[in-house]
Amino acid sequence: MTASPAAPAQRLAIALQCQARALSGSSARETATAVATELATCLGLRAVHVMWQADGQRRRRASSHLAIADPVPAADPLLDAAFDEALDQHAPVEFPPPAEALQVTRAHAALARQNGGGLYTTPIAAGDTLIGAMLVETDASDRLDTDTRSLIDQVAALTGPILLLRAERDAPLLRRLASLARPAGPPARPWYRNPVTLAVLLAAGVLVAIPLPASMTAEARIEGEIQRALTAPADGYIQQAFVRPGDTVQAGQVLIELADREVKLERRRQESELAQHDNAFAAALSAADRAQMVVQRARADETRARIALIDHQLDRGLIRAPIDSIVLTGDLDQAQGTPVQRGEVLLVLAPQARYRLMIEVDERDIHLLDSEATGRVALSALPTATIGFTVLRILPVAAQRDGRHFIEVEARLDSPPASVKPGMRGYARVSIAPAPLAAQWTRRIRGWLRLQRWAWFGL
Repeated sequence: MTASPAAPAQRLAIALQCQARALSGSSARETATAVATELATCLGLRAVHVMWQADGQRRRRASSHLAIADPVPAADPLLDAAFDEALDQHAPVEFPPPAEALQVTRAHAALARQNGGGLYTTPIAAGDTLIGAMLVETDASDRLDTDTRSLIDQVAALTGPILLLRAERDAPLLRRLASLARPAGPPARPWYRNPVTLAVLLAAGVLVAIPLPASMTAEARIEGEIQRALTAPADGYIQQAFVRPGDTVQAGQVLIELADREVKLERRRQESELAQHDNAFAAALSAADRAQMVVQRARADETRARIALIDHQLDRGLIRAPIDSIVLTGDLDQAQGTPVQRGEVLLVLAPQARYRLMIEVDERDIHLLDSEATGRVALSALPTATIGFTVLRILPVAAQRDGRHFIEVEARLDSPPASVKPGMRGYARVSIAPAPLAAQWTRRIRGWLRLQRWAWFGL
């Protein structure tokens, strides 16, 4: 027996109770099932069916007194036809129809003949859009009065926005993203005149067809344009180092002093021997012994030559700066007494304000680089100031470091600031031939695919 809530307060309580059950649902099907069950229980109805369809999704249906874990109800052509009959007329449909009603009820009549009893279907709207319908089944002996029909319409109106929100949240991610890009409300013009569609097509054309300025990024380092290596002139020991890496030095400045004690002792011995030869020459001169005079003079000249060689060695023991420069490597400040061998590199110098940029271009991108390309470099120590450069030379040898295979490219800095020092590292962006953005973004992938195709199929 269908209960008829006569009091307005009772009808309002039932409507709010159905709305609360709708808000408690976490999905569209759970929301629809909860509302249908609550309405059927409160009004003593045989069954309540809710159908909804939002944002182009497939039509869904839920029925009262079904658990959420139960399978989705199978398609019922007669039930779907009854839903469509109410939606097409944009109005509630009742069967048996009232005597004064002028409505099409063929689908409701067919469903009533199958199930027996009365039917009442009211559309469910969200805003100005119909998203579904609610169909109520009653026993054959029951007939819904005006207040009950009004209550069902009210429950459908309260359920519509909630059901639409749950249905949009249940939609797949791609469909939700597409709905965000689509303007709200029904389209007022054809798709080809829609500004959003035109903007998307224009962006796609820019990505695929229109060449845009392109560049590639590579690691880079600063080096001195000329590097001078100062080596040990002979085997010996370091007596004192006067500079450290980073110091600026002037031409002729003493940088390292090698131990010269043994050399000085050898010079004194040679001076003593020279004095002996000079005395012997004087004695031979007083005795008029011409043979001894010639011998002693030759021996004295030989000793003087040895002394001159020792003086040269003493001078070479003071390692001086050949040019105005900056010390790059060679921290010998705490290396006093360290033995060195002849030819061993002690210091490396580079002229000041004369630098070159070495760019480590990945071997997969070297074919894109022009020998006279330009670009800009940002150093880790100076990230806010970029420096322009021009490519001078592409070295024809590949190198490997830290698992990377690259080819070094030499470039000249246009106007390096005074704060630039050799050894600084950063990233360089080199201008290359213009290409569409899609080609730029997929360059590495397309190159890898071509290489794999050649490796696998020889094509």
